[in-house]
Amino acid sequence: MSETEQRLTPGMQVGDYYLHQLVYEGEATRTWLAHQVSVNREVIIDSLNRAVHDDDEVVATYLSDVRTKAMVDHPLIGSVFEAVREESICFYAREKIPGETLEGKVLKRESLKPQEVVHLLKQVADANLYLESKKLASLPLSPNQLFISDTGMCRIVNMAVGGEREYAVSTQDKVMLGENFLKVLKTDEPGATRTRSLLGFMADKEREIPLTWEQVKELSEGVERQLTEPLTTSPLQSSTMLIKKSGMSKEAMRNLCIALGVVVLGGLVALVMLREKPPKKRDLAGVVMVDVQNFMNQHKGTKLKEFTIDAHEVTIAEYSKFLKSLTPELAENIQHENQPEYKVSYVPEDWEAMFEAARTGKEWNGKKMSLNCPVVGVDWWDAFAYAEFNSRRLPTHAEWRAALLTSGTSPRELKASEWGPVDQQSEDITQNKIYGLAGNVAEWSLKLSKPETDPMVTTKKPVIFGGSYNDDSNATTRRWLDPSGDDKDARDLRRPFIGFRTVGQPEYTE
Repeated sequence: MSETEQRLTPGMQVGDYYLHQLVYEGEATRTWLAHQVSVNREVIIDSLNRAVHDDDEVVATYLSDVRTKAMVDHPLIGSVFEAVREESICFYAREKIPGETLEGKVLKRESLKPQEVVHLLKQVADANLYLESKKLASLPLSPNQLFISDTGMCRIVNMAVGGEREYAVSTQDKVMLGENFLKVLKTDEPGATRTRSLLGFMADKEREIPLTWEQVKELSEGVERQLTEPLTTSPLQSSTMLIKKSGMSKEAMRNLCIALGVVVLGGLVALVMLREKPPKKRDLAGVVMVDVQNFMNQHKGTKLKEFTIDAHEVTIAEYSKFLKSLTPELAENIQHENQPEYKVSYVPEDWEAMFEAARTGKEWNGKKMSLNCPVVGVDWWDAFAYAEFNSRRLPTHAEWRAALLTSGTSPRELKASEWGPVDQQSEDITQNKIYGLAGNVAEWSLKLSKPETDPMVTTKKPVIFGGSYNDDSNATTRRWLDPSGDDKDARDLRRPFIGFRTVGQPEYTE
């Protein structure tokens, strides 16, 4: 057997993979930065060392772990692409996750706002709740295995392994997160005290009953919600109450506020842990990462950066949460710069009746409703503001087509789904789990453009993508809209068959 067969080396090509650089070497495995030639993408290769290649027990455990990783299908957890075992080599290829690690941010002494920290915590909790629901064991997470994008998206390396899930590993992960996020938390921002208290609870190794992932998510959402809602003030109980200006120093007041914050959060934690839990809502898929290379290969000269797209259309429940979080100041900050003055509300058409029917499971406009149905009756300004509120935006034409091209499914094979929950089982689901591109409801896009179907029209118009339960169309359908009735702008249109979904940054510019 040759030397190259015995040991992988930089510059060597193994199958479809070209090895660039060795980034880690352990007793049993090594980790490589590599390039997958056939699809032109950077990947990570984890290989089994030749020294243990003949140890049947080590190899069996390694392959069992790889099979477990391949079972993981969650947008916030890195993907495993392929496993290879030949006579002299054994390795698997996994996703090279973009972004900077939590460890990198700690070493650079970067700071994150409280709202950013709790948003990241919520995502990590979501990923771990998925692993718990699948009863998948995982290795302890370290700060260099948690990646944070510029858009505030958090993704983790696939640490799933064979065997029983261990409670102690989850506790260890929460301690790690608490300790490291405390190092990067901005302490001079609103919400810092509450966030610091939550992180302190997570980092406390002596707690008899550590927080569950569900509680971490719920508490993170609570802090995030408080940071977007206006504070309510109560009147003084007595008109004769005196306030002494020199009675307490600023430092004492600060310490008192911190103490009160800890007590309040502690009470909130206790309440969450002791109360009777309501029935769980069905978990919906999050976002899907779109690899744009195939699209750019077919559209020479088109430049498009990798992006994420919502796995489903925005639901009534999600839009309701948006409306409850709005304040007048926030509504003004998220509106489009060209939003007309007569546009004064983001409440959808017939919202009260729609929401009540969805909440109670009754019919609205002859359709069976649930909170997981897509929100409709929204105009373009509503959709833009919702996306802006969530630090996302509407998809461009190129992004919509790229999502279709890279979905692993021929766009014309998707059969438009009927009205129903956005995650309903139908033939309107791509192989990489994007729901409803061909149906349920048509969807708003970001750009105005000239109709390609009528070159005589020179005015740019808004466009809706995809089909809906209301017509015979498919995922490739695009319709340029004209104003209707009293509408001054086609972006004012509100229809019971038009909804929307959002995409992640990079920020789009004309």
